[in-house]
Amino acid sequence: KNKDMLRRSKRSSSSYYLRRRRIALAAKAAKGEQSRCGIVGRSSSCSCSRFLTTGGIDDGEDDHDASTSSSSSTTLIKKRINDEYVDTEAAMERTRMKAAALKAAGLKAESMTVFDREVKRAHRDRAAYLQRKKKEEKEKKSSSSEGDFLLEEATRRVLDRLDDIKRPFKRILVIGGATVSTVKQLLEKRRDVETIIACDSSEATLLLVKDIVGDAPKRKFDGFPVEIKYVQAFEDDLPIKDNVVDCVLSVLGLHWVNDLPGAMGQARCTLVPDGLFLSAIFGGDTLTELRIACALAETENEGGVSARVSPLAHVRDAGNLLGRAGLRLPAVDVDTLTLNYKTPMDLVEHLRMMGEQNAVIERRQTIKRSTMELANQKYVENFSALSLSNDDDASMPKPSSSESGISATFQILYMTGWSPSETQQKAKERGSATVSLSDLKSALEEKEEEEEKK
Repeated sequence: KNKDMLRRSKRSSSSYYLRRRRIALAAKAAKGEQSRCGIVGRSSSCSCSRFLTTGGIDDGEDDHDASTSSSSSTTLIKKRINDEYVDTEAAMERTRMKAAALKAAGLKAESMTVFDREVKRAHRDRAAYLQRKKKEEKEKKSSSSEGDFLLEEATRRVLDRLDDIKRPFKRILVIGGATVSTVKQLLEKRRDVETIIACDSSEATLLLVKDIVGDAPKRKFDGFPVEIKYVQAFEDDLPIKDNVVDCVLSVLGLHWVNDLPGAMGQARCTLVPDGLFLSAIFGGDTLTELRIACALAETENEGGVSARVSPLAHVRDAGNLLGRAGLRLPAVDVDTLTLNYKTPMDLVEHLRMMGEQNAVIERRQTIKRSTMELANQKYVENFSALSLSNDDDASMPKPSSSESGISATFQILYMTGWSPSETQQKAKERGSATVSLSDLKSALEEKEEEEEKK
């Protein structure tokens, strides 16, 4: 028995080191690819802060040292950029000032960090690869190539809210998340867009957007050419100039940002006065079923609970974030979507396709096979998809069998705010009212009594 235990421990340890070796080789290869692509700027205070601008640059200037990637015709600029929309030097200076402020306050940058940005970048790179592979497979079958259904639906709902505002938005900044579906639907549905700045931390995602929209993107309605600039940067280190865009859109991207108020504040700075900020993020009730199933399985199998799903904001937090970012006229509304999957593993694969894996720094790197199987079982037992029976009371939903699949909840918070402007309506100062609410209430009650008497 002891020999068998020793043999199993050696086998598990060897597989562990082989897995670590593969991860190290993949990281080394990725680092080599990044060095060939070129880095625009790197902050001395934070090794993760980098800015890469792709496309949308005048190639005729001699002071730009450009290198062309072998996989695409997109131009990768190595030097620092300062054009009509992008200013990497100012962004790096802002990062240095932030680091200096944290140091002066006696805080470390690591203490303010919840998510691993490089891990999330790798997740988005893999998601772009999976989406590209799915697109190529559909093209081979001569079927319509559509993106991820959840990202497409979230983008459609965000643009519906944008259509409710009867004013033109010619210059739009798209930040992270569903970058592919957002840019594509802007070209299909908006009649006023002239310039789109696509900002994403993943270069693979930006290249996927460029491959989908083409080298000469146009509006679908009238064929008007639209200029698209591709900027690779983290959401909380935007190298965009101040007062250069009319609208900022972010669809399911900001919930992975460490400094969310700072990222929203930077987005506000890019807006012209009375510009619109419109964002959608996953809310705190997202994947409640998965949280419960993992907690039950770990408690039963391991005697404890770990964070398998990243922390998310709630409705009350969203309103506070808009105020802290300096946005006026804040508004928050909520949508709850319930999706059905055949198995819990199909849900996990869908999360990978969207790049929504757990990126919390304190997360557990592995999960026991027995715990995973038990979590799968708990999920099917407790959260089977609802189906209508054929009985007389068919209007009442009943839990279906495990063969009909499982359900998963996605809560989406929509945040709307406006950059400050003198032309906006403003609230009166406290204490400036001339009529008491109690007097108004009594007057209304007296009027109702008179009407009843009549």
